[in-house]
Amino acid sequence: MQQTWMTDDKTTINFEIFGDRLNPPLLLLPGLMGSISTQWRKFVRPLTADYRVLMMDLRGHGRSNNSQTTLRPDRMAKDIAGLLDHLDIPELHVAGYSLGGYLGLLLALNQPRRVSTLLMHATKFYWTKGSAKNMQAQLDPDKMVKTVPAYANQLMEEHGGRQWRALVRQAVEMTFFMAEAGIREAALKHLQQPVLVSLGDRDEMVPLPEAVRLSRILPNGGLIVLPGTRHAFQSIRPVPLLPMMQNFHQKRD
Repeated sequence: MQQTWMTDDKTTINFEIFGDRLNPPLLLLPGLMGSISTQWRKFVRPLTADYRVLMMDLRGHGRSNNSQTTLRPDRMAKDIAGLLDHLDIPELHVAGYSLGGYLGLLLALNQPRRVSTLLMHATKFYWTKGSAKNMQAQLDPDKMVKTVPAYANQLMEEHGGRQWRALVRQAVEMTFFMAEAGIREAALKHLQQPVLVSLGDRDEMVPLPEAVRLSRILPNGGLIVLPGTRHAFQSIRPVPLLPMMQNFHQKRD
């Protein structure tokens, strides 16, 4: 069921809930420049057999707006926590794709008792100025209209004719912020929640050695590598990821 909630800075967050109220809650977070209209959708029905599934559009994405002129991970994590407070969900499982995994990690660090388990798929943790500059070179709205018109049209449909250009620029700027002031390895040493790092073996954005390193630094980290899977969410097949998700999250139910 589609609903909205307003944050303390007057940003409207779009969210949907599926499944039985008596089931343990599971939050599915989309990635940067993604939305719940196109990401995680095919996972919802099988997951509702065991979970009350919550999905939300991040601020500035999809049907959520953004009252600020920038995107910041800490503000977005605060949005997540605020929505969970609004829904009276004190503890839950989290699965995040790309930026969604990063925000799930931030939520677990800020509110460790709230996150029971965390799945991070295709999440880039190690941002540098170099990787941010690579992102900047690829994501110029005016150039995208000419060089990748299909992707530009997808972003327009997903986020709105006016909003998508601002979102692309804010997304690029946020990657530079994450390179300068993002989560550092030292912050992870005392994180006790089980965290499963998942990556496609053909991911163009996240090198496999980065995922291996992250999974080993996390005190209760694990790693799975999906065969024939690129970074784009559309390349993820429900099998084998879905049964791995179910097995991972159910260990703490």
